[in-house]
Amino acid sequence: MTRFFVRHPVSTWMLFAAFVVLGIYSYSHLSVEAIPDVSLPRLSIVTSWNGASPQAIQRSITLPIEEAARQVHGVESVVSRSRSGQSVVEVEFRRNVDIDFARLEMNEQLGAVRRDLPQGAGQPQVQAFVPEEFQTEQFFTVNLESPLSTNELRERAEIWVLPRILAVEGVADARIQGGARPLLKVELDRRLLDLYGIEADQIFQALEQLDDLSGAGVIARSGLEFTVSLRSPVDRLGLERAVVARSGGRTFRLDELAEVTSSFEDPQYFVRANGKNVVQVAVEKRSGANSVSVSQSLRRELPRIEADLPFEVSFYVDTDEGRDLEEKLKDLRKRSARILALLFILLALSLREF
Repeated sequence: MTRFFVRHPVSTWMLFAAFVVLGIYSYSHLSVEAIPDVSLPRLSIVTSWNGASPQAIQRSITLPIEEAARQVHGVESVVSRSRSGQSVVEVEFRRNVDIDFARLEMNEQLGAVRRDLPQGAGQPQVQAFVPEEFQTEQFFTVNLESPLSTNELRERAEIWVLPRILAVEGVADARIQGGARPLLKVELDRRLLDLYGIEADQIFQALEQLDDLSGAGVIARSGLEFTVSLRSPVDRLGLERAVVARSGGRTFRLDELAEVTSSFEDPQYFVRANGKNVVQVAVEKRSGANSVSVSQSLRRELPRIEADLPFEVSFYVDTDEGRDLEEKLKDLRKRSARILALLFILLALSLREF
């Protein structure tokens, strides 16, 4: 074998060049992923509605998506989860179903749902199902530092920052960690309820149906007291003036039957950076999206968002898996170049071509 290559230097160089071209082509078409490509007959439909309560999410987003998903051919089961700010519907198909065709049909069925989504809700994202052991929740995180309190910063970030990040190509979801959303404490006046013959359950049900309050919803109830989640302080005025009961031909607003006080929820996360309390935005990329490309798009967009904000804030990238993968690719390129140069020298020496 060695003798053949020595006696046929032109063929050897051509074969060597072919391997080099093949290597360059393969590298340029490398799919950069942090998880393996697992093909399962399942799809996940993820929809974000920042600040919305679980009840509002289920009523206005999850249930319509479930109904649409069941219309797709080959569906075996539909499982959903509704939590604050996010709806996840997982659809399992029969084994013989073409998952790519099923995804196209799913998007068609979701067309009507997309048109009727509440104002402020994101578009449903149909993604390939990823097992929990391969899920990466911290693909990209950015810390927001500001002279504002963390609660106020969170409120403004949900309005000004999240929509811009969700609009970046390849981003599936983004959520805020740190700070707390505004709440309203509602205490009904028993005397007035008895006077007008109004039941507390009637008001409770009315509060749950307030679709026009950007996802406001009852998250706790104790006797005559309710805790209502809000997306922003602006919703308080709308809630206080909302008609919640009718009796004797008269309508009653909430503030006529109850005392409403402002509060904040108990924070689910405390995020600190450099000894300061900060608000953090955690970004999830779409399944199948190139990690490096999504990371680069986010890094290009963050300075533009920061410059456009009407309040003082600084962005600091905390976690970036795409940047880590990019560094590994750079290291791979350097190592490949060294190996290629060494092979070139050895081949030239063996063929006595100096």
